[in-house]
Amino acid sequence: MKKVLALSLALMMVLALVLTGCGGSGNQTTTTAAAATTAAAAGDKTTAAATTAAPSGELVPVHWWSQSGSANALDKDMVYDHMAAMFAEDVGVEMNFHFFTSAEYKQKMDAAMNAGQDADIVQNSVTNGFPTNQKAGWFMPITNLLKEYAPTTLSQIPEYCWDAVTIDGEIYAMPSYKDVAVSMGLIYNTTLVDSIGMTDHMKSLKWTVGSDLDETFYMAKEARDAAFPEWAETPIMSWRDTMHIYYQADEIASLARTAIPGQFTADGDLSEGKTVFNVYATNTYADAIKLVTRWVNDGINAYDAKNYDPEGAIKKSGAILGNFTWGTIAVAKGQYENFEQDIIQPSQTFTYTGYIQAALNTIAAHSTAPEKAMQCMELVFSDPEYATTWRFGIEGTHWNKLEKDGKIRCDFAGTRNEDSSNRGWYLWYHAECGNLFNCYLPTNQDDLFYEKLAAMNDSSVASLNMGFNVNTDPVTNEIAAVSGVVSEYHASLISGMMPDVDATIATFVEKLNANGAEKIVSEIQTQLDAWYAAQ
Repeated sequence: MKKVLALSLALMMVLALVLTGCGGSGNQTTTTAAAATTAAAAGDKTTAAATTAAPSGELVPVHWWSQSGSANALDKDMVYDHMAAMFAEDVGVEMNFHFFTSAEYKQKMDAAMNAGQDADIVQNSVTNGFPTNQKAGWFMPITNLLKEYAPTTLSQIPEYCWDAVTIDGEIYAMPSYKDVAVSMGLIYNTTLVDSIGMTDHMKSLKWTVGSDLDETFYMAKEARDAAFPEWAETPIMSWRDTMHIYYQADEIASLARTAIPGQFTADGDLSEGKTVFNVYATNTYADAIKLVTRWVNDGINAYDAKNYDPEGAIKKSGAILGNFTWGTIAVAKGQYENFEQDIIQPSQTFTYTGYIQAALNTIAAHSTAPEKAMQCMELVFSDPEYATTWRFGIEGTHWNKLEKDGKIRCDFAGTRNEDSSNRGWYLWYHAECGNLFNCYLPTNQDDLFYEKLAAMNDSSVASLNMGFNVNTDPVTNEIAAVSGVVSEYHASLISGMMPDVDATIATFVEKLNANGAEKIVSEIQTQLDAWYAAQ
């Protein structure tokens, strides 16, 4: 980071005297140097405005577009200016941030890209239309730029992640490296477990899909109800509707899936991973729905669980054994006031193209400074000072370095991030950008967080179809039609609220087929076969 801190402080002092005006307004900031106001620099959390310095004439303009929680951060202008000063010093760029909330980003980004507005680095995702946007020519291939200007990032991120963003032999995006596999961890209440004599059972528990936990849930409810009769009518588990709990599959598009090899066990002919199928028409889906329905009928899960305990009072009471999470790798001690928790990860985690494409950064095809853009991304992805500043703000203002067990940690005591209800800039763990492993680990996280995260990623099984992107144009109408049918049936089924599961699923599948499900599966299978033939 060189002399950037001294540069930032000097610019703050000088510019406060000689410049007037405001930093970025709303959710967009254009800034070329650090220039936070005297009040903000002094620690006044109510004021974080900034002035904007004129370009030096030697800096190369770079525009960074992103969907980011920083768009609402209290100290956003202060931190934007500080980060701009870092890029100016280390890369020689005039950084212009265009950061928006998730609710408005896609509309803003689409308009900017269609209009050819200034854009260099553009955050994208499968949700925001990455495959379609790439096909439309919005992004340039970055394979050679990575090799020349971001070799550290290229080497640190696993090959299967790059495969997921490789189209026709070229890499088109930098995938965020964080939890890059689906991990539906089971968080459980260790205080309750200890009190009902199930500590050893939980510590030895192994599971991959929800049915593996069936015996444990019934055992826990029986033991809890005997020890605490006042909770006998209370469910033992918090409910979650994510189907990844019940089976592992590659979510290709709409209802179309392929199996993660060896995991779609109830439909053996589909388990090799290259056959496209309608997931709602499988035995595996039906078995999952029957399992959840039984749990509801037997009081393992609540009826109408979505609307049960809306304030979380029952969970906070300590009566609940646990809940499924997504992406939580470790639980720090004392996370909850009334009881301690631990987490058990599935024995096998998995990943697929759409999951990797959930958080990407691309370079716009009309970028005027692609080399500089790549140099900036290399720093954010690989340099700990940039990675930590991006997530937690300015060292000495929002966080301090603390050595713990021979490692540098990120500590918030005495900073503008100390008050968890009124933090200046706190983006943990900022999935939209970078390599999380290069950020200094906050002291409020489990000491082994990174080790556990790495182990989960390293042990995951990747779909055979990593990098396959569907062209949905031939079945656009059918996808829209079946989406309506899914909305009509699936939510009630996965809630365990349907009295006759077999009859309901039969009607569900019949309506899906009537609205084009078989055409969707056939079209995607044809495209997948062609993709394999071209490998």
